[in-house]
This record gives sequence, C-alpha cells and structure tokens, in this order.
Amino acid sequence: MRSRRITRTSVVCAGLLTVLVTGFFWMGAVEAYRKAVGLRDHGLVVTATVREVHRLGDDSYVRVWFTTTDGTVVEADVHDFRVDPEPVEGQTMRVRYAATDPVDHVQDARQRPDFVDVWLRAIGGAALLTFGTVVVTWSWAMVGEVWP
Repeated sequence: MRSRRITRTSVVCAGLLTVLVTGFFWMGAVEAYRKAVGLRDHGLVVTATVREVHRLGDDSYVRVWFTTTDGTVVEADVHDFRVDPEPVEGQTMRVRYAATDPVDHVQDARQRPDFVDVWLRAIGGAALLTFGTVVVTWSWAMVGEVWP
C-alpha cells in the first residue's frame, strides 16, 4: 500500500461536506421549529375518536379519526400523546392539528409543542460544525505531509 499525501483539495472538500451536512441539520431544525410553533400558535383543537392503540415502547402511537373545522374527515396517527390516562380504543381524546396538514401534524391537545427535536438538530449541527472545523484546521496544517 502506498503512502498518501494530504492535499488542499481533500481538506477543502472535507470542509465543504461539513458545511453541507450542517446545513441539512439546521434546515431540519428550522422545519421542526416551524411545525412546533405552528401547532402552538395556530393549531385547532377537536375531539377525536381513538381507532387503534399501538403499544410499541418508545414508538407507540394512537390512530384516531376526527372531523376538521371545514368538514373533512381525517384519520391520523398521533405519536405525541400522554399515557395518563392511557387512550382506549373507542373512546375520545382531544387532539390539536395544523389546519394546513391535519394528517401529518397532529398531537394530543394535553401536550405542549415538542421543541426537543429542534434542540437536538440544532445542537447536533453545531457539534458537527465544531468537529469539522477542528478536523479541517488540523488537516490544513498537515497539507503536503505523507500520511501512512
């Protein structure tokens, strides 16, 4: 196996890749923030009927159906729900939904909007950017050296 030299091109590509992936993390954080704020500020609350309860540990969800304020019947999965009291098939529960996308943006009305996803994506992007900056800075100092 032959030795390789660290080139400016490889260091620049590593820096650009770091910035690109960090950008995807932060775009995801912005989208998660918009979703959480949209539910908090503009979400509509209705009573839904519980169709199915899927107990899968951390991936548990409740399938509900409800009628939106404009009369559309929606069947949706609620992943963000409280378990006290636990939802039971056939009973009702209050849900909050986004008027623009009631199928994908639904949560238990007793819950506050979930900003954990926002923080995880933002901090993950910052950590990746920091790590990438350290690696690029270290590698830039070694440009031209032989790497075993």
